This record gives sequence, C-alpha cells and structure tokens, in this order.
Amino acid sequence: MASISTFETRELGAEQGVALRQLRFFAAAAVLLWASQAMAEGNLDNFSGLTEGAAPARAGPRDPWGPVPIAGVSIANVAPGLLTFFNNGPVFGLSGTVVGDFRDSTQVTGDWDGRRTELTRRGLFVDLYTTSTYQNVTSGGIKSGDSFVQNTQLSVNVDTARAGLWSGGLLHFTVQSRYGSSSDDAFNAGTFVPVYTGLVHPGPMFEDQTLPTEYFLVQSITKELSVVAGKISDVFIPDQTLFGNSYKFYFANFNLNKNPMTTNFYNPVALAALLVWAPNKNFVLGGGVLDTNSQADNLATHAFDSQNYFLTSIINYSVAGLPGQFLPSYNWSNKPLIDFQMPFSTLSPGQVTPAVSALLGGPAAGLPVQFERDSWFLIGNISQYLYVRDDPTAIANKLKTGQPLNGIGVFARFGYAPPETNRVTRDVSVALFEHGLTSSRPYDSFGIGYFYNNFSGDLKQSLSELSLGSVKLKNESGLEVFYDVALTPAIRLIPSYQHIWEPFFAETQTQRQSADIFLARLTVVW
Repeated sequence: MASISTFETRELGAEQGVALRQLRFFAAAAVLLWASQAMAEGNLDNFSGLTEGAAPARAGPRDPWGPVPIAGVSIANVAPGLLTFFNNGPVFGLSGTVVGDFRDSTQVTGDWDGRRTELTRRGLFVDLYTTSTYQNVTSGGIKSGDSFVQNTQLSVNVDTARAGLWSGGLLHFTVQSRYGSSSDDAFNAGTFVPVYTGLVHPGPMFEDQTLPTEYFLVQSITKELSVVAGKISDVFIPDQTLFGNSYKFYFANFNLNKNPMTTNFYNPVALAALLVWAPNKNFVLGGGVLDTNSQADNLATHAFDSQNYFLTSIINYSVAGLPGQFLPSYNWSNKPLIDFQMPFSTLSPGQVTPAVSALLGGPAAGLPVQFERDSWFLIGNISQYLYVRDDPTAIANKLKTGQPLNGIGVFARFGYAPPETNRVTRDVSVALFEHGLTSSRPYDSFGIGYFYNNFSGDLKQSLSELSLGSVKLKNESGLEVFYDVALTPAIRLIPSYQHIWEPFFAETQTQRQSADIFLARLTVVW
C-alpha cells in the first residue's frame, strides 16, 4: 500500500505566510467597516442601546415590564434584548411578558404571586426552559431507529445597576443538561453536524450530565464601548440571524442555526474576552479572543494554549420600512488542525484504518499527524423581513426587547474556509420563516430551509488515496420544514421533517446516500 508520505505538499515561505495572514485580517476588517455605511431601523444585538444612557421613564401600571427608575445605567432598561439574546429564549420581566390566565401566560409558573416581578425590578431574572425531543430516523443514515433527548436550560441574569451593585453591568449564568438516549442512538442520522442542535448541549459527548456552560460579565465601559469576559456560548452568541434562530422553537438542524464551519474552531463553549463598539444605533463592531480548549466540564484546562481571534459586525437597515440585518464575521486561529494536503507522515498498514477515521473527525492519538497552525474562515448571514403585520410604531421596541416580529422573512448563511485545514470549505443555507401571521395564532411559527455543505477537495483526495478508493465523500445537503404550534404561549409543540442528501458519516461509513428524519419537540418556558 502506498504511504501517505508520498502526497505532494504546497507550503508558503515564512515571510509570505505572515504577509498573507496580515492581508487577510486587514481585508476582512475593511469589509466589516465598509458595511457600517448602511442605515438601520432596529438592532437585534442591542449593545447600541447602551448609548441611550439611563432609563428614560418610570414603569407604570400599564407598562410593568418597562424601564425601572434607578441611578446609573441598567442594561435591562436600555438594552433588554441582550438578555433574550444571551438566553436564546424569552425572559420573564421584559416587554412581551404576559401573566394571568394560564392560557395566555408566557411562562408556565407565572409571576409567583408577584415575587418574580419584584425580583426582576431588583435586577434578578431567573428563566428555565425545557425541550423534550423525539427523533426518528425512518430510513437511511448510519442506522434507522428512534431516540429521545431531554434538554434543560436554567439561565440567571443579574442586572448590577438594578441590584444596587454598580452601573452598567450584567452577570449571566447558564446551566445546561441533556438526558436520554445515548450519543450512538441520538447521532444515528450520520450528518456532519447534528440534525437537532440540542445535541451539542452541554457538549456533544456529555450525555446524562448537568454542567455549567456560561458564566460571564458584560460591562459598559462608556456609552459606546462594552466588554464581555468569561465563558460564553459558541452556539448562542456568534453568527446570530435577525430571526428564526432558536432550536427550542424553530429550526432544529444545526446548519440552520449556525454556520457549520465554526465547529472546526470552537467547542460549544469558550473562555473569551470580547470588546463591543456601538457608535450609533445603526452599527455594532465586535472582536476578541476565544479559547479553543474550553469545555463545559472544565474551568480552564490548557486555557489559551491556542486561540481564535474573532472580528464581526452587525449592520441593521430597512427596505421600505421592513427591517433587515447583515452580519459578516472573520476568524483566524492557531489551533492545530490536520493538514489535509499532507495529513500524515509514513503510516504502517495497521494505522491506515485509524487514519481514515481521524480524517473524518475521529481520534488521532498515536498517529503521525501533520498539523497546521494557521487557518481561518470568513462567514456571513443576512436577514430580511418581507412583510410585517405589527404596527410600524411598535417595530423598533419589539426589536430592542428581543421579541419576534409578526410577519414573514428570509435569511441566509454563507462562508468560505481554506480546504487544506477545513472539512467544510464552502457552505450556504437559506430559509423562509413566518411568525404570528394571523391574529388568531399570534405565537405560531412556520419555516422551511435548505443547506449545502461543500467538503474539502484535499480531504476527499486524502481519503481516496488512503482507502484505495473505497471511501468516497460527496457534498452534503438537506431540507427541513417545521411548524411551531403554540398550545399556550409558554408551551410549544414543534413537529418537523428533514431529508438529508449524502450525509457525511453515513456516506463514508455505511455508503448510505440519504436520511429521512422526523422530530417532535415539546418546549416549555417555565
């Protein structure tokens, strides 16, 4: 059998490599800054709300969830959408909260005889979400069969100004758990990333565990500049679209919630230090460093031995009064990644099968792997409402507070990463999303989405040469359709169907060229 060491390699000189890295970074920065010329009506990110300073008005009987009169800057007052953004779900005590009759309440446990409202006015927001998911791979995949997964998320936000501690701060804590079927049964569709995003919490292999996944501080330094420091979610925070971006209620497939390229660089959580600059309500620029080794089950193991350097911007605009958003992002990393052009030095015959597995993402321990410490990706997403049923005077406030608009919109994701170090080198996804289109069903949602993942040609060639042509990797694509039935505003039943063409692992391991998956999720906001 031919040795992998016979593969040809194309290496840049040291000086040329440094120059190219600098060129990529500054070119990406120029693209992100150029986009700031767009005008905006709303702002999902809501860091720009901090430029408004202290609360402008007292909350009265008709607006119990509005700003609370305090000294200093309360993030819950001026940028409430940040809380819903970090939670990836509705937050009790902010605009959009409904209490009273069980059939109308946005949280099952309600107001706790007024105690919950009082806690939020004093800066303590406590929210619990559960998602029970039945998944059935009816045909294709690695193997057919059903599974059940129970996800639970407890999120606590402390507004330091409302709590009387200090001005302009927010402390966020989240605990995640996943119980139920084993990973072997739950990942049986054999796709590159999970068909159900909840399988990555608190970590893909952390089944039947409850772990702290997020604990970080948001602090306003000036009205325009803020810092985020601590352990953050790489599933909730990066690459957020304007709408339809919560697996608890909307699309289940990871490809329709985040760009799959990010999984080559990030774990589901990361220690991070980020700076966010919001010069006006139209534009936000953020960047910082993220640890590549963080996991939910460790505090700082090998922290920052390698790093991701991340730059992103959020640009809001409107077309004929309809909100839109563009979010480009660039990431450079020195995380050691397999060089798919020349992945191994000389292999013994007994190492060939483990080497093929390593190329597909399996363990590489004991193999003569050749790593590259210079890789990057450039991704973007764009969201645009096509029709909004809400009163035009209410749109800005709903966006500011993180509430979904009632209407129809489309969003898309796209990205590029170099093929020598990334399994996915080009990708695109597009989706149509509808929420609250009729007054009789204001909390229902519907969506249909498509994705396409183009796998690295270098990876395909290495797999073919190692396996003597027996392992064939084709590009993966898929379709998902869902309907979110609001049994009550707090209890959602979400049936969905997915069809996957050429699923990554199923194709390479079992030569199955498709998978059909039915899911049923029951999400309860407590």
